[in-house]
Amino acid sequence: MINKKTDINKLIKKWNFLLFTAVVLTLLVYAFCSTPFMQETQLKLLDNFFRLDPTPAKADTNIVLIAIDDYSLDFFNENGISWPWPRSFYGFAMDYFTNAGVRSVIFDMQFYEPDIDREETYAWETDAAFAEALKRNSNTFLGSQLLIDTTFVHNEIAISSCDVSGEYPYSHIFKGIRAPIDTLLKANKAIGVINASPDSDGVIRRINLLSKLNDIILPQMPLQVILHQETIDKNIKIIKNRLQVGNREIPFNKYGKYLINWYGRTADRQPFATYPFRAVIVSASAMLNGNEPIISPSVFKDKHIIIGATAAGLLDLKTNPYTKIMPGMEIWATTLSNFINEDYINILPAWLNLILTLIVIFFVMYFVTNLPAKKANLLVFFMVIISILTSWLLWKYYRIILNTVLPLSGFIFSYLLVNTVSYLLEGKSRREIRKMFSRYINEEIILQLEENPDQIKLGGAEIDATVLYTDIYNFTTISENKSPTELVEDLNKYFETLVEIVFNNSGLLDKYTGDGIMALFGAPIPRPDHALLACKAAEAHHQYRRELKKKKNLTMVEQLHLKTRTGINSGKLIAGNIGSDRRMDYTAIGDTVNLAARLEGVNKIYETNIIISEYTYEHVKTEFLCRELDSLRVKGRTQPTKIYEIIASYENRKSKKKPQWIELYEEA
Repeated sequence: MINKKTDINKLIKKWNFLLFTAVVLTLLVYAFCSTPFMQETQLKLLDNFFRLDPTPAKADTNIVLIAIDDYSLDFFNENGISWPWPRSFYGFAMDYFTNAGVRSVIFDMQFYEPDIDREETYAWETDAAFAEALKRNSNTFLGSQLLIDTTFVHNEIAISSCDVSGEYPYSHIFKGIRAPIDTLLKANKAIGVINASPDSDGVIRRINLLSKLNDIILPQMPLQVILHQETIDKNIKIIKNRLQVGNREIPFNKYGKYLINWYGRTADRQPFATYPFRAVIVSASAMLNGNEPIISPSVFKDKHIIIGATAAGLLDLKTNPYTKIMPGMEIWATTLSNFINEDYINILPAWLNLILTLIVIFFVMYFVTNLPAKKANLLVFFMVIISILTSWLLWKYYRIILNTVLPLSGFIFSYLLVNTVSYLLEGKSRREIRKMFSRYINEEIILQLEENPDQIKLGGAEIDATVLYTDIYNFTTISENKSPTELVEDLNKYFETLVEIVFNNSGLLDKYTGDGIMALFGAPIPRPDHALLACKAAEAHHQYRRELKKKKNLTMVEQLHLKTRTGINSGKLIAGNIGSDRRMDYTAIGDTVNLAARLEGVNKIYETNIIISEYTYEHVKTEFLCRELDSLRVKGRTQPTKIYEIIASYENRKSKKKPQWIELYEEA
């Protein structure tokens, strides 16, 4: 019960730490994503979404563009009428549209100065002709540009204002306006603001819905058109971040900006039908003379007509997410279509984006800190793909914007942070592992430990392993004629060969025991074949001794190898860091270790070289030919332990059948 409570407390602390770190990191990511650079990055991603999914078919077909294009300029210029055209032209076009039964006519043009005098007409005549045509059409809207600087504001402008209840975040308090001249202003239905400021990268994505001119509130051109539809209540209500116009609720951001839902173009379709101004004038003239027009008036019935410049020389070309060259009137056509069809882009609130980012960061940190690197990386990769795919699907089918930059930044920040910390801690762990084990195991195992340090339980753990003890028989007698220097030198050479054999069989050199060693197999990395590895090491040394026996005039070191005895035992033991604060070593303790040491000494009684316990024998009996020697009574055990001598590996024998002499010995 205590262990369970402890585990639960550890788990709670871990989750609390992860959650706290995730919250802090989410706030940092949010601050980072609020910088101008990251805001622009989000806008670029939005542009890509627009380009990947153009929807010109969704544009309202009741909106038609009349282009003052280069062809129209050239046509009239060839006929002796240069730019600027007399305003009676626009009046002539207005009558044509009025007779066609259009719903409204919108001029994305400014008439803030009187027309110019010409040889055949005076300015007041052409302005008056245009004004009369405006009066004959009850739904004409002229463009006006608001200015920061003070300019005369005519009282007639107040007619175009609107009533607003609620708080709207006006971007500026404008002081002046370029409005149509009085003659046109009085004849016009209402003026509409045509200010359109691009973002920092020059792309127009948003417009103000309302603007404040001193104490007068003026709507943007498309909103003005909507307000003057017969069924619409002209009182605008502000409800949270939405502007309520009749039954419509138009969204805006905290700066009062409306995000335009651009439709784009495809290879075979434009969002709006477009006709050159030349064709309108020619058609109107043809009808006046009783001829067939180029464009039938029925084309324009019940349509919203927007007249604007597309000719490059008239400087009304803008940039949208789809193209760098776009006539300014497309801003108002697109926005008007958005309003008519209530085709808005929905932006997820900031708090929801923050929660999603928090979830992303939390799980990235959890995966990276709790799962193997490959699995964690794969899961994080899938999370990124799912996030991007979700963003795309929300955009494509619902025009919902998920602030992709925020969760993606969360992915990157959390992934880099956790991996950097892990790398630093892992580097420290690797150095500690190398420092601890470099003298005791071979490089291959050290690399494995560095890759998977969790395999090591340095605090101490009970494991299944095999212990190998060696000793030199009659070492005192052999070494008594040697000087201390010679003796140490010979022992070092002896151990060099012996330890290399241990390392070659994935063993760990636990300690030197004077003239012998203690080695562990199956530690610090657990291995099911630990007993086999220990016996292979003993067999390898035995083979080395056999080769030495063929030689004459053996050196002192070679004699030491011939006198080596080995004891091997397998079973449960305690392995871990044991020592004091001043010095600590990785070692093993327990009954299994003691029995291995005992077996090494028993070789003297039976005049053998390698003795293994019955516990080791059970692991290797199919790999090694062994001879049962005896049953050994061991202190602390009620049952005697069978002991065996390793004769040879079956690899080195033609048959696995026991020789007759072994069978006779075991029977005896």
